[in-house]
This record gives sequence, C-alpha cells and structure tokens, in this order.
Amino acid sequence: MRLFFGIELPAHWRQTLAGEAAALKAAGVRGTFTRPDNYHLTLVFLGETRQVEEAAHALRRVEGAPFPLRSAAPGCFSKKGGDIWWLGVEPSPGLLAVQRSLEGQLRAAGFSPEERPYRPHITLARRVRSPSGLEPLTVPDRFPPLECTVRQLTLFSSERVDGVLRYVPLYRTRL
Repeated sequence: MRLFFGIELPAHWRQTLAGEAAALKAAGVRGTFTRPDNYHLTLVFLGETRQVEEAAHALRRVEGAPFPLRSAAPGCFSKKGGDIWWLGVEPSPGLLAVQRSLEGQLRAAGFSPEERPYRPHITLARRVRSPSGLEPLTVPDRFPPLECTVRQLTLFSSERVDGVLRYVPLYRTRL
C-alpha cells in the first residue's frame, strides 16, 4: 500500500480551495487539479509499505495537543513535466511539534521518512501549465485566509478506485 500521514481539512477549507481552483482553471491554468475530497496537509509520506499496523501504532504514539492551522501564501515547486502549485500553511509551533513527533515515532518503529525539510503545503494541482505572466505568487489575493483547529491526525492510503485517485483514511488519532 502507498501510505502517508496527514491532516484532513474541514469542509469550508475544501470548498474554498475548490472554488479558487475553478477560478484558476477559468483564468487559463491547465494541469491535474486535486479533487476537493483529496485536499489534505501531508505530515509524513511513507510510500509503498505493507506495514500498515506498525504505521498505525506509530501514529497512536504521537504526542501533541490541538493546534491552530492557518493558510499562508500560495507557491509552486518547479518540475520538469510541469509545476506543482500549492497553498502554503503557516509552520506553527504546534504543527511542527506534531510533525517531528510523528517522524520520531516512525523512525523508532523502523521506518525511514523522507530526509527533505518539512514544508507544509496543500497541493492544488500537478503538471501545471499556465498562461504567460500567471503564477502562484501573482495570485495571493485569490486565496482568502483560512483557519481551523487541528484535533486529529490521519493515516491515509493512496488508491486508484475505478481509475480515480482517492486518499482513503485508514486510522485516526486524536491530539
């Protein structure tokens, strides 16, 4: 199974992001846009593994308290086959503490999380091609500020169901 840990976003975040993605499409941005029910904030990506129970056990051992989650400026990762556009998330102390605790629990359980520095973001679209002059950093006012309180973490599997990519919650733990 292809697994990752993340934060499920509330309905008002998903609705807002879907509306803004539709506006980007209307402005001529082309790419593979994230389906609204797949919007999430990744904490740690595991990749392919059969160790689902071990991953769930590591999730249950994460220490942390509920914390505020706030959106930040949009941005992109430049890729050869097309960019990845995303909405940033403020790297609050609570978010970073929970993310580090999860990485530590995974390492203690024998997993090898990615070594890249953690950069909290919500992927809006992949393989993006946009009209000249339109890029994420030129549209920050397009995204209204979003905020919520995070009270749980989720272990997801990434699955294709009838040809559609779905992020399926497998386990949840409360903070």
